Amino acid sequence: MVFMNLEFKKENEKKVIAVAMSGGVDSSTVAYLLKKQGYTIFGVTMKTCGEEDKDAKRICDDLGIEHYLLDVTQEFGDEVIDYFVKEYESGKTPNPCMVCNRKIKFGKLIEFAREKGAEVLATGHYANIIDGTLAIGDDVNKDQVYFLSQIKKENLKYIIFPIGKMEKPLVRELAKELGVRVYAKKDSQEICFVEDGKLKEFLIEKTKGRIEKKGNIVDMNGKVLGKHNGLAFYTIGQRKGLGIASANPLYVVALDKANNRVVVGDNDDLMKDRLIANQINLLLVNDIKELDGLECFAKARSRDKLHHCVVRVIDNDTIEIHFIGDSIRAVTPGQGAVLYTEDGKVIASSFIVK
Repeated sequence: MVFMNLEFKKENEKKVIAVAMSGGVDSSTVAYLLKKQGYTIFGVTMKTCGEEDKDAKRICDDLGIEHYLLDVTQEFGDEVIDYFVKEYESGKTPNPCMVCNRKIKFGKLIEFAREKGAEVLATGHYANIIDGTLAIGDDVNKDQVYFLSQIKKENLKYIIFPIGKMEKPLVRELAKELGVRVYAKKDSQEICFVEDGKLKEFLIEKTKGRIEKKGNIVDMNGKVLGKHNGLAFYTIGQRKGLGIASANPLYVVALDKANNRVVVGDNDDLMKDRLIANQINLLLVNDIKELDGLECFAKARSRDKLHHCVVRVIDNDTIEIHFIGDSIRAVTPGQGAVLYTEDGKVIASSFIVK
């Protein structure tokens, strides 16, 4: 089965490409594709915490290419893990992948790749770069662009996404056809530095128990319905695990840091027609003033649909996104709010304040 042009071209040997190797099927398939097309490639794996995945080295050995290990443990701890913990302590729900992609993966890793002679860095993300602009990949079920949207604009010219035009099932099929040893390997967990199901224990350890600050669970009128063991153990939209009895379903609608309260309500209370965001990263425009009055589309979580909206600029690093003829569910402070064109190009990215 032919998925794309796999023709070897002699002239490709002149172009040196670094491949970010995680040991998973996506990045491994990228390495095989580029090698088969004749490019001069080498692999780079970031060591962020714990033991690195040995499969990345094995894939490089299979291909007969150089493999480098870039130890960014200190930077990752300072820039990503510390941020993650502090956001939870402040009553927010952080998005560590967005921060890592900006500062580490498409920051430190690009620097290293270029020092080693690479023209560009290739990754296994399901995303595209169209006319120099970040854009949604062809697999609608894997909008990884949401997580990539904080990449600095000036770094986009050093990045390629070879499987951005493919869907995940086809990538696995292609990997099998090419003989990639990890073609059936399961996808990695979302938070690479927290063991699945162990977030509570992780936060307690990192904060030396500070995060276990008991308080009240209240309804929208302030009536006390129960107790909580710490705001960090709840997130907007949560229904299960509240430990309170009710005739109707109740959801977390707000985390009141000032009063140490978890506020609950019904599903309608989760619906918002606007949000405030800051830490603006401009990609398709050059000045935040260009966003003022702009009609576009927005997502406030990766799996959400595109919502029609209009943007209002509040100051030089804060915007209000007002949704047109639609409401958005469970707006969560700390998560990303990403602005798109109708055809999926990223205009700008931000983090939700409220």
